[in-house]
Amino acid sequence: MKKPSEMLLESRRCIDEFSQVELIKDLAWDVDDSVWYFSINVHHNFAGRNIPRETVWYITVQDIFPYGKVKIFPSVIGGISDTFYHQSNNGLISENGLWRKGDVCLKDPLESVADINSEPLEATGRIKWNIIRLLEWIDKAENDNLVSEQDNFELPDVNELKKTQIIFDEDCVSFMQWEDAGAKSGIFKMYYQGNSQYFVDSFWDEKGNLCVQNVWGGYVGKNDKNFCKGIWLIMNHVPVVNRWQAPNTIGELKEALELNNLSWDTDVVRLLDKMRDGKRHLFLIGFPVPRRFGGEYENYHWWAWMLPVLSHHNKTQKGFRANKAGWRYRDSSNVLKNNQQIEWCFSENWNQKQILNRGMFDRKITSKKFAIIGVGSMGSIIAELLVRSGVWKILLIDGDSLAVGNLARHTLSIKSLHRNKAAELQKHLEEINSHVRAEALTEYLSTDNLSHLNSYDVVIDCTAKDDIINLLSQISERKTFVSVSVGYKAERLYFIYYKGKGFNSSMFDSRMERITQQDKEQMLADGLPWEGIGCWHPVFPALGCDMYLAATSAVEMLIQLIARGKEGSHNYILQKKYGMDGLFAGYERI
Repeated sequence: MKKPSEMLLESRRCIDEFSQVELIKDLAWDVDDSVWYFSINVHHNFAGRNIPRETVWYITVQDIFPYGKVKIFPSVIGGISDTFYHQSNNGLISENGLWRKGDVCLKDPLESVADINSEPLEATGRIKWNIIRLLEWIDKAENDNLVSEQDNFELPDVNELKKTQIIFDEDCVSFMQWEDAGAKSGIFKMYYQGNSQYFVDSFWDEKGNLCVQNVWGGYVGKNDKNFCKGIWLIMNHVPVVNRWQAPNTIGELKEALELNNLSWDTDVVRLLDKMRDGKRHLFLIGFPVPRRFGGEYENYHWWAWMLPVLSHHNKTQKGFRANKAGWRYRDSSNVLKNNQQIEWCFSENWNQKQILNRGMFDRKITSKKFAIIGVGSMGSIIAELLVRSGVWKILLIDGDSLAVGNLARHTLSIKSLHRNKAAELQKHLEEINSHVRAEALTEYLSTDNLSHLNSYDVVIDCTAKDDIINLLSQISERKTFVSVSVGYKAERLYFIYYKGKGFNSSMFDSRMERITQQDKEQMLADGLPWEGIGCWHPVFPALGCDMYLAATSAVEMLIQLIARGKEGSHNYILQKKYGMDGLFAGYERI
């Protein structure tokens, strides 16, 4: 028989320190979930409006205690059955039948970011900390203080049974489009992109009028082979039952509909009639959400339900004809019964602002169109940094193919070898952000293709070649021009910024020309490395980390100069500096 460790036994004894907590069942091993558990009775002196004065809870602990997770669940008998804020879906019961699956969230939201009010990991205080937080949670739930108007809005926990991912794009702009459309139900179109990902394309009302169009970048391919359709319905507020529980069954969904002044028979069944083709379809249920609890609605969120195959053709109720009446009767009796589990899918808003909340450039930067000439190591790194921070329109120009030696510093991988760098980087960038629209010019810049730069606001030259500067001098339109290159072994970064007309080599100051000449002389003195047997082919020596450092510094300077609206020419040289101990200490401008 499995026995708990002495550390776990010692930690559990903290219950004796709480006057309002009583041990009911001591430590036991649950085979289904592979956790230790014990149950407690908690009694309070409050009125019992939301939480009974006495409640039973199960505390589960992983076998690697004091590490692993400690969770607290309401008991099936004597616990709470409603779902509150900061609690998982409490409408489900564990396999052992002892507790509900609505574990309460006891952690501070800032714990994972700033290690604030974090849960202790030492054995002596871990279970005690969780019980203290449980008592606080119960008190807040009783007094309706689990959330305040200053708290960020959190959606209820959905019991997702399907791994399918439904991706949509909603923001304050589409929110106004929904308000203008005034439609509450209809058909939506989407495209399957592999990896279980479906991208919502457009919403149409029941009369065939376009309501909202989602706009995606090059990653989302639109063709007949990956086209799908489904039905959608909008509710007035979050569809929940039992306070804050997402519906788990069709019966609970019907109850949530009624709370939204909608009816299954009136508002849903007619939509189902549009999907009777012998295939499974998605049903999107939308509702408005605020940024903070109690705040004004700002955009729509969608939950996705994978419908079963509905009654169709001769799949009808016995004794009924193959018509809507027969199909609907069979659905209610066999296909869509009240106790049937809803197959919720994972759904997520991939709006540009939402997915880049962790780090996005100001709109002064992201609204501009960027062109990069030369997408070797420097150009590819700059392109990726721009895209990861919100730049969505970018042109890549390079006629070269990726060689195995490039992989030491390039952002591309082995699968792109011997293919054009610009074309491969285009695909790579579009896989980073689904809103990116990259264009690849798979040839070197020349007078014949110079016009491709006309529609771009910022032109970045990463070739370090004089003939490219001469070509750019032929552009008469006002633009922001940038030249980025590194010195020998990437010890120095050369950065030239010019906003205006007539970019040319005169923008380079004499000091920069003098230092670059010194780099060239040093290269000749040291000798350059070369690759392979056969034709001698020297290569530029620099570590990958040095190129990332240089590219990151260049992007940092670029976005600051654009944000400040700098005009004219600005030349900068950044050089690596080292401390007294010889260790790298960063870049400094010289």
